[in-house]
Amino acid sequence: MADKNIFEKLFLEAEKTNLQVLMDIALNEKDPDEKELLMAIYTYAIGKKQKELLKNKEFVI
Repeated sequence: MADKNIFEKLFLEAEKTNLQVLMDIALNEKDPDEKELLMAIYTYAIGKKQKELLKNKEFVI
């Protein structure tokens, strides 16, 4: 089994990365497996940012 810390570090870096840059990298990837992985990382990162935004008391729907 892979080291859990490697994945934690990967997800922390994804959260810090500019989402537009992450999306551009994923969309321009030629290898379908790598593209799928990058899109999953992007989805995770955008989900985390959305959760943080929704916690903001000033955010109104």
